[in-house]
Amino acid sequence: MKLTIKTILLLLFSSSVAFAQSSGDDKEDEPFRNEPFFSKPVEELLKRPGKDTSGTDSESREYEYYLNNLNEDGIDLSGAIESGPYRSNSLYSVYPSLPMIHFNRVDALFLGLKRERMQWYNDDNFLGVPGINPHGMIGYSFGQSEWQYVVGLEKYLGRNNRVIIGGEYHSATTTDDYWSVGLIETSLTSFMGGYDFQDYYKQQGLGLYMLFRTRRLFEGGIAYNDDRYNSQQRETNWALFGAGDRYRPNPPVEFMNGSAIDTVNLSSISINASFNPKRLVLSKYYTFSLNGHLEFGDSGIASSDYSYTKFLGEMINYYNFERGGLLKHRLKIGSISGNAPLFKQFQLGGIGTMRALPYKSLPFASPLQGGNQMILSNTEVHFGSPSWKGGDWIDFDDFYISLFLDSGWAAYESELEDASGPFNGFSSFSFSDLKHNGGFGVGSSSIRAELAWDLNDTGRAPVFWIRFNPTF
Repeated sequence: MKLTIKTILLLLFSSSVAFAQSSGDDKEDEPFRNEPFFSKPVEELLKRPGKDTSGTDSESREYEYYLNNLNEDGIDLSGAIESGPYRSNSLYSVYPSLPMIHFNRVDALFLGLKRERMQWYNDDNFLGVPGINPHGMIGYSFGQSEWQYVVGLEKYLGRNNRVIIGGEYHSATTTDDYWSVGLIETSLTSFMGGYDFQDYYKQQGLGLYMLFRTRRLFEGGIAYNDDRYNSQQRETNWALFGAGDRYRPNPPVEFMNGSAIDTVNLSSISINASFNPKRLVLSKYYTFSLNGHLEFGDSGIASSDYSYTKFLGEMINYYNFERGGLLKHRLKIGSISGNAPLFKQFQLGGIGTMRALPYKSLPFASPLQGGNQMILSNTEVHFGSPSWKGGDWIDFDDFYISLFLDSGWAAYESELEDASGPFNGFSSFSFSDLKHNGGFGVGSSSIRAELAWDLNDTGRAPVFWIRFNPTF
């Protein structure tokens, strides 16, 4: 394993340096440039917006939309407030990722200041050295009565800033559930109504990482972590509206032989590769994105309580089949070989995954058990008004109607505990094992209402959701 990791590091570094030294950039064509509100310079925030007279003809507007991405909607996915894990490389989430201001059942109210990691626009001259970017977070959890922090530094390499090397030390609350429900969205639902659909743990340790990208379509990276993960307790039952105990207990990081394990030590290496991560429109009526993530627990570099290999792949498709009509599909496949703790395992059900099933009810009916294999398919059809700048593509800022079908399966295969690769157990999967949910929704990019039915048990009452982000 050590030789393999060293080889991977050498290949990634040599490839990234080549990307960094490439020439012929068009500065206006910069899909990787994120500028969330709290990361903009003060003078930019105070600047009065001027009238943009460029691109007034239809051809220019269409080209402008081709360079836009299709996920500029939702309170989290738009990245207007913070980039977070949604507008950043997928390796962002292997480190603490909660917003600098949030509210949940573990931290209660959390107030802090934050400067983002892994952003391609941060190319400061720190201490007079070009391309040095300090980042981090400092904040206070009123629920846990403690200070939490992240301290990190990055260096941009190459004339075009196509490579980032960085590291950080952290001690903060985080979650792995950001992909199914938004982080800021969860703060709103927790604060207003006592609905918190994420599970949390404390992450303390250090990490090193390197990212690289091409001009528009490819991004990759590698990260090393040496961390201690601690279980956290529910610290508040408060919500602005409605009395009662709506908050679930927060599960432990591991549950074994009928007992909770509150501390897990892990050292791991994570590798990510993405094609079209910003979801640019690649052709007139169709586009797609691919993302692959590999995590090697117990790499042999440091001590670890667990040894495993985790794979997670995702493909998202967009098809503009008529004016204002869009077919979206997401396929996520995951598998784990070896022995991984509970918080690294797969669980499906509830918001953002299988919308008519109980929360994290697959593969078992207990939140203290997970799976080492997972398949999730989400299909949505949207009907709305066409965008003025995108021709036939739908405008998500306007009112639209959606129909959806969620299909999923998760299982724990004991043979994978001793398997050499994460794909050995899929031979037991059958399409008849899939559970299906269906329903419809109405709304816009700002707020949406959905009604979902369990198609495997049509006698069950439908589930009603209010969302501030798209499902994907």
